Amino acid sequence: MDKFVIRTKRSPRPECTSSAKVDNKKQSTIESLASVVVVEEIHRLKCELESDVSTPEAILSALKKLGTKNLSRDVLLSTKIGHTVNRLRRQGSSEEIREQAKLVFRRWRGFIKELEREKPIIEVHCDKKTEVVRGKARKLLADALQMTITENLPELIERNVFHKFGRLINNNYKRKMRSSVFTLKHRDAIRSRVLSGEITVEKFVNSSPDQLLT
Repeated sequence: MDKFVIRTKRSPRPECTSSAKVDNKKQSTIESLASVVVVEEIHRLKCELESDVSTPEAILSALKKLGTKNLSRDVLLSTKIGHTVNRLRRQGSSEEIREQAKLVFRRWRGFIKELEREKPIIEVHCDKKTEVVRGKARKLLADALQMTITENLPELIERNVFHKFGRLINNNYKRKMRSSVFTLKHRDAIRSRVLSGEITVEKFVNSSPDQLLT
């Protein structure tokens, strides 16, 4: 994602030597702004929240990331992320998860009310060609895992690979996908540990097969 410079309020000029410089700029990304919503990222975090193999730490991290975003009513309805967060608000596996889900739910509810005053928001979606390629990748992962494509784990793995390589269908994405499918299909020990959650999706995506066996 391209970076840009945000100018902040100038600090008073210090009375010191010319060698001292005041840094009045900070670097950020468009995606980090609350008003910019990458719908793919919402889907990825939703998968993390719904996965049977997600750790409590991963669920909390996903909730905190969701809590930084202002989601429109359309995004809430199309992704159904509101239902997932509301379920965790009521039935989360720990008090910390339930409280974090409550914070996210309240933020979104408040923002929806403000949005009725025409507050601007930017939504970013994947194109159809990209979705077709990704759908085929998920099917291969599901076959390698001996699961159906409608189950959560193949989708969660693919979304994390897509996220890892900047949400681009490039050579790095394709190589990693081929490697992941081969590993899950032919390394029984790794496949069983991924299915049980002993190897997290994050670790699987960011490690080589040899590292996963250590």
